[in-house]
This record gives sequence, structure tokens and C-alpha cells, in this order.
Amino acid sequence: MNRPGGPRCDPKRVFELADGELPPEEGREVLDHLDRCPSCKKLYMEELELSACMGGLEVGETPSVCREVAMALPTRLMGARVLWAGLAVVLLVAVSVALSLDGTNPAAFVLDSVGAFWGFVSGLAEVAEAFLVAAGPALLVALGVGAVLDLLIAGVVFSVSRRRAREA
Repeated sequence: MNRPGGPRCDPKRVFELADGELPPEEGREVLDHLDRCPSCKKLYMEELELSACMGGLEVGETPSVCREVAMALPTRLMGARVLWAGLAVVLLVAVSVALSLDGTNPAAFVLDSVGAFWGFVSGLAEVAEAFLVAAGPALLVALGVGAVLDLLIAGVVFSVSRRRAREA
């Protein structure tokens, strides 16, 4: 597994070792590398498990899966699988929405939805404005009475504290 540029992992040789297709000298070299490289050892163990599972299947003389595709399956990263699954879900949702719109242009549907939302918001603003216009005088009176009461309470507290200060 060591090359002139330094030690490198070679998944193809790991697969060939698991399939028993390497000559003995190269097999020992790959096994030595597996002792030093946990990622290649994990790949080797996964390939052995996959080979055991596929060995239990009854397949005719010509297998239905191409050897290169079968070898590429265990090397895909989990992140790539998640991204492909996410893309599939997004496409499924897009197709479902397109089918539910019965031929309506999705862009027009989105614009109509935004327009309806804006109408709702502006209607709420008009209701709030009408309420404030109607309740405005009563709110001003309530605020004025509250201010006068606050001044009275402050005056009583001030006078009581001054009286206690004189008595002390």
C-alpha cells in the first residue's frame, strides 16, 4: 500500500484482498497496511460482511450487479447519502405540489399566496387603526387619571417620609 509519495490508502486493493484476488505477496502488504490504518480495516471488514451477504444470494451465472458498482457502494460517505435523500425528498415535494396545483404555474401560486397574506396583514392594520381611533379618547383620559393618581401617591409618600425624618 506504500507508494513512492508516501503511505496511501487504496480501496481497490482492499476490495481485491476481501475477494481473495490478490497474490500472496501483495496480500501480505495490504494486511500490513490494515494493521496500521483503521479506516482501511473498517472498509475491509465491511467488504467481508457484504461479500458474506452477497454470497448467500442465489445468482445465476451472470450477476445482475456490475462489479464496479458493487465495489463503489461501501465507499460512499454518509453525508453524500443524506444529501441525495434530501434532494429526493425536495423533488418529491415539488412534484406533489405541482400535481396538486392542477397545472397552475407555481410562481403565480406563490405570488397569489403572498398577495393574500399581504391583504390579511393590511386588514389587521386597518382594524387596529379603527380600534385606536375609537378608543383613543378613553385611553387618553385613563392615562391622565393614572398620571394624577401617581402624582398624589408620590406626594403622600414624600410627605410621610419628611414627617418621619423630622420625628427622628
